Amino acid sequence: MLIFKFENLSVIQHFVLEAQASKFDLSDLLIAHSANKYGCKTVLTFDKKASKYKYFELI
Repeated sequence: MLIFKFENLSVIQHFVLEAQASKFDLSDLLIAHSANKYGCKTVLTFDKKASKYKYFELI
């Protein structure tokens, strides 16, 4: 039996809801939602595609 334990269930719930209709990479969405949950307003990235998402800023 495999059991998953998540650090923050609300982050996972928001991530899953948004991921269903998103064009962004799942890993980027999870990073963005986790950072936002813990008070980060912006996540800096080198990824041009990710930078178009509301929580990312291109460096």
